[in-house]
This record gives sequence, C-alpha cells and structure tokens, in this order.
Amino acid sequence: MSDPAVSVRRLGLDASFAAEGFEQLAESALCSICHDYMDDVVETDCAARHVFCRPCLKTVYDLRQPCPECRGHISRMDTAHSRIRNSIEQVKWKCINFQSGCTFTGTKKEMETHLDEECEEQDANCPFEGCQEKARRSTLLLHKSACPYRSVPCQHCKEDVPLNNMIQHLSVCAKVPIPCPNNCGRNPPRGEVSLHKQTECEEESVPCDVPGCRKLVKRKEMDRHEDEDMKKHVKLLTARLRAVDGTDPVIVKVHLPAYELKAAGLIKSEQLKSATFPFRGWRFSITVYPKGDSTSSTGQAAVYIQKEGDYMGELSFSLEAGTPGRKWTSKVDFSTLKAGTGWGLRDFCPSEDLLSAARSAEDGALVITVTMCQREMHSQPLVVRGYKPEVHPIMRF
Repeated sequence: MSDPAVSVRRLGLDASFAAEGFEQLAESALCSICHDYMDDVVETDCAARHVFCRPCLKTVYDLRQPCPECRGHISRMDTAHSRIRNSIEQVKWKCINFQSGCTFTGTKKEMETHLDEECEEQDANCPFEGCQEKARRSTLLLHKSACPYRSVPCQHCKEDVPLNNMIQHLSVCAKVPIPCPNNCGRNPPRGEVSLHKQTECEEESVPCDVPGCRKLVKRKEMDRHEDEDMKKHVKLLTARLRAVDGTDPVIVKVHLPAYELKAAGLIKSEQLKSATFPFRGWRFSITVYPKGDSTSSTGQAAVYIQKEGDYMGELSFSLEAGTPGRKWTSKVDFSTLKAGTGWGLRDFCPSEDLLSAARSAEDGALVITVTMCQREMHSQPLVVRGYKPEVHPIMRF
C-alpha cells in the first residue's frame, strides 16, 4: 500500500443528484462500498483493477478481504490513474439542495464552494464570533442584522465592538467623557483625565512656579497667591539669580589657528598667547608654551589661564586640550595674583599631543576648552585718590 490519504468531504451524492446529461457518468463516479461520490480514488491490483474511495478500500484491505466487486485477491492499492480521476472529477451534479429550489449544477469541487459561499438553501453558521445561530443562508441575512454578537462602532472611539459587549466597552473606553474627579464641572475623555488635571483643571492643586516657594495652590487661586506672596517671590527669585550667576559654569572654546606652524618657530620658554575672552565682566586669556616654560620637563608643554585685569575672587576652572584629551581642574583665589599673571600646569601634556590635536582639526587650530565657575565673588571697594579741584569764587568789581 502506498500514497498518502487526502481529506474527504462527504456530501451524500448518489445517482439522483446527477446533472442532466451526466446520469451514466455519475454511476461510474460512485463508490460501490459507500455508494457516495469517490473522493481520493484508489484502485486495487485485482485482475479488473476496480476503483473505490481510499477510506472504504483501506478498511477492506486492513481486514485482508477480497475485492468487493470481483472477490479477487488484493495485495496492494494505489492512487487511480489520472484518466480515471479526471473523468470522475468532471462529472456535474445538481446542488444537494435542489429539492428546496436551488438550481446550481457543477462538479463536486465547485459544489463545495457553492455550498460554503453562495447557496441560499444551505444551512450556514452566523459569522459573528460567539454566536451559535445556524440557519438557511437566505434567512441568515435577517438574523445578522439583529444578531447581538454583530459588531457596531463605538460612538466615542469609533472602534468596532460586539453589540452585547458595548456596555463593558463603554466602562473602559478612553474616549468616553467622564466627570472630572476634582468636580471642576468639566467632562474630559477618560483617557485624558490625567492631562486635564495637569494642564487645565481649575480645582487641581499645583505647585507654585517660583523656585523655592513649594506651595500647593488650586489653579483657580494661583493669581491670588502670586499677588499675596509677591514680596516672598521677589526674595526667592533674587536669591536664585544670585546663586545661578555665581555657580553656573561658563565654557569657552579657545582656538589657536595654524598652531603647528607657529609652534615650530619657538624655543623653550617662548609662548603663544590667545585673544582675550570675557567672564563675569572681566577678561582672561590662555597662554601656551609649546615646548614648555623654563621649569617644564623636556618634551612637555605648559598651559596657563591668565587674568588681564583686577579680577578678585575664587575661581574654579578646568583646561582641556590635546590628543587624547588632557583635562586639568583647579580652584584658585585670583585675588592673590597680579594682573597679567595666571595659573596652570608647567607639564600640562606632551608637546606632541598638542601638535597631534591641531593636525586633526580642519584649519590646523589647537582648541583649548576652558570651563570657568565663580564660586564666590569678593566685591572690592572703588578707590578714589586725590582731592576735588578747588573752585575760586568769581570776584566782581
């Protein structure tokens, strides 16, 4: 025995279902064992090579019985020759519902499609999930229009929802308007209640925007709070501005163009000085000794930050340059330094690192990143020297 079995769908066909003109062929398309249409046709190896449905002949074969037609010996069964199968498959039949008025005729395969999709006299299941209704297709249309399992669009979110599940859906639908939990009188969509409270609810308590106030006030009362606490807010904002002004870092990118060319002509202790840059109203600059100053180790470059005026105060700063980036951080009281002097490292990094960094830049510039932060400002009195010029009264004669 060989060849795998295929699925067989029984329709209960017999000679009475043969379409006009196919009566004789219909007889040869019926299995003599089950008397139904032969699906998955197989033939025996008996002398007459009789054909049957595979499921029917398999039962006979498994019981080691002879051929049901000629009683001849069967030792195997095989898929029938294509000519036999084609002749059976081309037989046309009346619809199994022809007695109810259906006029369809076609092959067995065509009838299966007809019954599944078209036949108005065929019993069919309601297509809506969960519904167990089964009725003739001609009457099922009326049922579908009233089926409690049919899908209808939610009037709020427009999503298709089974009618019998609509109440549950409305209890969770994000688009259904619901009263604000703060009883502000508004009805935001369920999914936007949080946004409503955060942005517009007049009854929601919100923190005052003034840094340091920390007071929670209903949104509708915020204007009154701002008016009543104006003096307090001014003090808080003033303190905040002072703190920010004193501690926020200032970052300066100092570019020294054509660095390699300029450094090549220098010897140890000779310097390159950047253009000045401002910080809190005072001016500073960067001084680089490409081959080191007089105290630098051999092969090391020195980098300093220098004040150009009478800046007085403690300054935290960092200098970053070179490849790989060398970063040095320090805190210096510049009130101890004279104008034109500064602070830095005599052995900042190998001289070659600065050259390498400049070579990798598009314009050959050495870029030194300066980060400055004023921790505390020591105000200095304005000094006025000398006397007010003496004014002599005008003498009239």
